[in-house]
Amino acid sequence: MKAAFALHRSRLALALTAALPALATAAPGQNSPYLTDAQNTHVEDATSKGVNQVNMITCFMSSIRPDALVNKGNYIALVDKNKCDAESRSSSDNSGSTNSGSNAPSYMTATVNSSRSSNSDPMRVKTWIDQPGDDGFSGTIYVNIQASEAPSASNPYGVFRLDYCGKGDGTPCMMRGFLEGSTSGISYFEIEGGGGQSNTRALRLTTSGTDSGAGMLRMDEHGQSMAYSFAYNANYFRRSNGNSDDCFSRDATDAGTEMSVWRYGLYDAETGERINRRSGFPIEYTSNGKTYNGYMGYWGLSLPPEAAAANGATVQRVEFVPNQPPTRTDYTLVKADGRLTKYTKRTKLLSEIDKIKFQTFVNDTTGFFSGAESNQQYEMYWDDAAGVFKATAVVDCRNGPCQTRDLDSEKAVLPSFFSRMGGMRGWSQALGGELFVPLSGVGTVQSSSVNVIYRVQDLVYPADMPATLYCVRECPTAQTINAYFAQGSVAASPFVSETFNHWGPTTTAVSYTTNAAGALLQDAAGAAVSFTDRQALQQRPQYQSGLRTGRLFTSLEAAKCASDPSRYCEENIEAQDTYYQWETGPNQWNQFASLKDASGNVVNFDAPLQLNYTVPAGAQYGQYAGKSIVLQYGGFGDLWGVPGHCVSRMTNEHVSCETQEARYVPAFVIPFDDVAGRVYNGSTPLLAKWLEREIRFARKDVSVCTAAGVALPSGLTLPDASGLSDTTDPASGTYIGSKPAVTDAPRVVQGDVKY
Repeated sequence: MKAAFALHRSRLALALTAALPALATAAPGQNSPYLTDAQNTHVEDATSKGVNQVNMITCFMSSIRPDALVNKGNYIALVDKNKCDAESRSSSDNSGSTNSGSNAPSYMTATVNSSRSSNSDPMRVKTWIDQPGDDGFSGTIYVNIQASEAPSASNPYGVFRLDYCGKGDGTPCMMRGFLEGSTSGISYFEIEGGGGQSNTRALRLTTSGTDSGAGMLRMDEHGQSMAYSFAYNANYFRRSNGNSDDCFSRDATDAGTEMSVWRYGLYDAETGERINRRSGFPIEYTSNGKTYNGYMGYWGLSLPPEAAAANGATVQRVEFVPNQPPTRTDYTLVKADGRLTKYTKRTKLLSEIDKIKFQTFVNDTTGFFSGAESNQQYEMYWDDAAGVFKATAVVDCRNGPCQTRDLDSEKAVLPSFFSRMGGMRGWSQALGGELFVPLSGVGTVQSSSVNVIYRVQDLVYPADMPATLYCVRECPTAQTINAYFAQGSVAASPFVSETFNHWGPTTTAVSYTTNAAGALLQDAAGAAVSFTDRQALQQRPQYQSGLRTGRLFTSLEAAKCASDPSRYCEENIEAQDTYYQWETGPNQWNQFASLKDASGNVVNFDAPLQLNYTVPAGAQYGQYAGKSIVLQYGGFGDLWGVPGHCVSRMTNEHVSCETQEARYVPAFVIPFDDVAGRVYNGSTPLLAKWLEREIRFARKDVSVCTAAGVALPSGLTLPDASGLSDTTDPASGTYIGSKPAVTDAPRVVQGDVKY
């Protein structure tokens, strides 16, 4: 029997199940993974923020697969919290500057025991989840589940009860909650916090048939309260927060309905088999008698913070063979407090990036457009028909996460504005990252003859680090970094002063050497250019995610200005086939990490594939319809690069990204279709298939819901603290005991039973 909590997350998202369009028939065989891999759709609404914890719990518990290992004893399961936390993937931090290393897995370890006395008895699942200390709480979450009826057509939730307590050693429960499913609906309550202040969430969802129901949700967090009542039938959903009464259509084919995809798979266009990458593998690390489960991959090392594995430590690769115990192989950990990335040149014509948005920093707005602010980052695109660039928004990154603020109207910018600085430098999600449009001395632009330079990114392994590198803009040294981040510092930047925010020709070039043995960049004094003090970085919001150099290059001669060889020109560096950037910081994606085998060879992992995709024609694709964009594929489920925009949590409509309750979402869906969903790795066709999709329903006048008989509930009672049970209390019926010691390798990794 499947566990009752292993239900479709859309049912928990207020049971807003939609009539979805039929799927296209693809060329691969009917039994190929392309056609058989599961697809999940969930509804996204303002209330989803409140039930995110519910959805995360059900995602987590289904990912440990207790249904597959009933009466198999204690076992370890790894769950990637990034794949279960909707809030981590949808954010108003939409600068496009997020390092793609954030796609790296972040595994949590669960010890699980699933049992059932007989076919007529309920299944009981006891789970101990190691909670790392990166969010201020370090300890264990104790979870008890009783499941007696699986979900069905008549009862979409099944019958189950889940209780949990999160606590540190020797402390009371800092987080307690329960989630209960029955024939009448769902009840959920959670309380967390201490120090005289607590946060609570309560949900009651009742059903009156397979397609109708009602409910209430209340959230009390950080001294603020938010409450919703809602109701739905087969056609409409109605929601009120006491101030605003909103109605939405549940018809997925409604012209106002929108969708976004968070996970795609990639498949061979002929066989339909999955395209997998050697992007990493599970590891174990043992320290002071405790074994930590983690992951080593292209983006670096993922281990619980308290593991503190240092350079030179021994870790074990865990390899799984179907129906057999896993094997372990020793490797030596290679770590450095920074990482070097190589950028290799690719080109498109300017006419080919028509309407594709990018971001660029403008130092001096003289001649930009009337009312523009200097020293700001702007969102723009090339308008091929008009022969000008268009500015659409300001991207403000001065006070923490970047926020995009739409301009009151689009502003035309002549190409000649950028010609004085050699060209336009920017960043575009749809083109894979960095881009440069050479415009030196250009007046009128012939877009069919102007190349746009964009870049393929690759991690540089120690053996491939250039011996010498040079820098002319944003060039740090160990001394300038430490001086800037020192307590009470008044330094303007962590860079050599002559290179900070310098955009024109310069006579200053900072030189570096590399230390391949330590995988480090060194300044002229031989000091490592690294800084990992998280607290000091957080005092400088623009660097809280780490510090990056400007472009590093190998030939000073090639950087010399054609008009004045005594100076170096940035546009000459950006036109080179290859340049580099060094970054350092406290996060695993700021740092190099790899492994050496017994022969001393460094293990190289596959870089993400860089793919080309021609967006289909159609209004649903907006300004990207018919355009060619660049996507990146890091492994199954991790395809990114689709450009985005912001929508309102309250109305589902497009809004400026600095708007309260705005969410940043992918702007369109790559269709599940063997023609329109075809992407290219060079000349090789591959098929994309969405795996996890959200749907946002079209807003209607509230009179539509009223006429359809959808009335808000009255008289519902929310669950409260009286329903809590302590899973760590021996006197409680939900007590699960102390965490058992399990020395076997993980049996489950993100829902995949390994042995």
